[in-house]
Amino acid sequence: MDRKKIKTYISVGYYNEEGAVKDYDYSRYNFRFNVDYDVTDWLKVKPQMSASRRDIMDQAPDVSVFYSLLPWDSPYDSHGDLVGFRPSEWVNSTGNNHMYDLQWNFEKTLAYEVMANLDFDVKLTDWLTFASVNSYRYINRTRKNYEDPRSRDGAGYNGNLDDKIEQSYRVYSNQLLRFNKLIDKHSISGVLAYEWNSYTFTKNESTVSGFGAGFTVADAAATPRMIMGAQEEYAVQSFLANVNYAYDHKYLAQVSFRRDGASNFGVNARYGNFYSLSAGWNVHREDFFTLDFVNQLKLRASYGPVGKRPEEYYPQYFLYDTQSYDEVPGGIITQIENKDLTWEKTYTTGLGLDLTLFERLDISLDYYNKNTSNLLYEVPLPSVTGLNKSWQNVGSVRNRGFEVTISYDVLPGVKDWDWSVSANLGLNRNQIRELYGDQPEIIVESGSGVIDHANLLLKPGMDMDTWYLTEWAGVDAQTGQPQWYMTNEAGERVITNDYGEASSHKVAVGTASPDFFGGFSTDLRYKDFDLSAFFSYSVGGKIYNYNRIEYDSDGAYNDRNQMKLQKGWSRWEKPGDIATHPQASYGNASGSNKGSSRHLKSGTYLKMKSLSFGYNFNLPSLQISNMRVYFSAENLFTITSFSGIDLELPPAYVAREDKYQITGVATSIYPQTRKFMFGVSLNF
Repeated sequence: MDRKKIKTYISVGYYNEEGAVKDYDYSRYNFRFNVDYDVTDWLKVKPQMSASRRDIMDQAPDVSVFYSLLPWDSPYDSHGDLVGFRPSEWVNSTGNNHMYDLQWNFEKTLAYEVMANLDFDVKLTDWLTFASVNSYRYINRTRKNYEDPRSRDGAGYNGNLDDKIEQSYRVYSNQLLRFNKLIDKHSISGVLAYEWNSYTFTKNESTVSGFGAGFTVADAAATPRMIMGAQEEYAVQSFLANVNYAYDHKYLAQVSFRRDGASNFGVNARYGNFYSLSAGWNVHREDFFTLDFVNQLKLRASYGPVGKRPEEYYPQYFLYDTQSYDEVPGGIITQIENKDLTWEKTYTTGLGLDLTLFERLDISLDYYNKNTSNLLYEVPLPSVTGLNKSWQNVGSVRNRGFEVTISYDVLPGVKDWDWSVSANLGLNRNQIRELYGDQPEIIVESGSGVIDHANLLLKPGMDMDTWYLTEWAGVDAQTGQPQWYMTNEAGERVITNDYGEASSHKVAVGTASPDFFGGFSTDLRYKDFDLSAFFSYSVGGKIYNYNRIEYDSDGAYNDRNQMKLQKGWSRWEKPGDIATHPQASYGNASGSNKGSSRHLKSGTYLKMKSLSFGYNFNLPSLQISNMRVYFSAENLFTITSFSGIDLELPPAYVAREDKYQITGVATSIYPQTRKFMFGVSLNF
């Protein structure tokens, strides 16, 4: 076999991490093997295989424990033994000593993932090729959650053991016919493709109780408490055609069309047709263009729709909750069928400009206008119907935005040096155009699922992330009492000290959407040394800091930690004080900490996301073309006035919708870790 015709790649890796929260350990093993084999001049075969194993041992309590427990409440008694749950000697007598449970309790997850590809390329002619991508991905995940009968969590059921097995597999196939032809000054290329993607997920879970301490298998249990299973599937198929045309590298055009079908739409509307039209003009290639310092000037324009599928698997069908009455199984309808549920469509108009000056400055400008209609929305139904919801295509939203990217070569042509900097900025303005049922406005929960949650106001003409809250009016300088705004009978906004009265007169008070956002970076090289850094930022927008309700409560909660006043904050102490915080009192019943715009804070920040420094060795005597030794770090610092842990909020689990989503509400989140890594990269 000719070695020049075959290329192989093998990768073996191991990763271990101790979580930022103690008693959370994560390990990953991975393997990858790729082959590129030129069987003949017209056939290339590219088999691939990868596998991984992930081990998670989780004995960490909910993160809120670390926010709540008081630092002087020792988990050990005077004899050095762990105290039990709700210890009477603690100031926080309503808290629990999670370390007591950690003597026995744990959650262990083991996951295997295997993916195999059989891809090949066929060269039919000099201008026509065929490519086939075919992959299979399988994931098996088991989880054991053990709660010992001696622990707080397990005592109620004399032990609790939950076993879950999840399996999923995905089949993907893409058959692609490409052509590329050059005729004089005319260049034409295109693609014809068919794509298939299917996914199947199954879950089996059982919960048992009533077993002796230390037994971690279900056979030892006396009482089966719950057995459940689930199966979820979807399939998507697509037909695609795309044609690109260019004349003399000056005039560019593209036309594409695709037809997509998805299983989670109504039987009458599973397929959607989508197209795009785009054009470009390289002005700098025209004979009349004589500006030598302009190396590139390109104008771009595009238009076309894209489609979105529901996140749910079965939004189009009747759904039932299975229940039993007098030991007779049955079902209750919870969702109405919608045979006409179809694609959400977004029509986008885009205009752009690419500019290169002095062979060192690159500028890219983009403007877009997106109009989304037939929004996929889970419409709540009146309770008198006995049903909860129905998925429908309702309403419309418009997004307009602008993006700019600038790159600059600082030291062009300087021996042994390379230094470039780049920055980007983006802004987006969204506006609700229409609601379902021609309603004038809709008030919805933020989705955070916490007490004193923040509501959102959906109203035509307004930002779809508009906060709808009781409006905070500050602290009464004479009495130190909290104040809010309310609307009187004359329609005037007046001040009241009664939170209950004010909460009946909520208003729109800002949005979660930032004014603008982006990042900037630098890459520096001197001989064999290299340095790179990346920063991200966001300006404007308001985050609802729910944590202040519990941990900045002005004395309402005396059984948990309280925040230290930040710089610029002050506490009212005597008449005449102009303060940010009202008078503190033990068991404060004024309602000062309740949900209001007091807890809305600026989402502006600057974060150093990554830093990397390396050195490259050339070792031909060892048949190593390059060896790079490097040090890197992530999440080094954040500059912000926000009073919470982190402004980059992770998705929160929304129980009523059984999914994760960004809510704009800061709760007791797991902090992003600051990482430091050392590595070696070899090229042979």
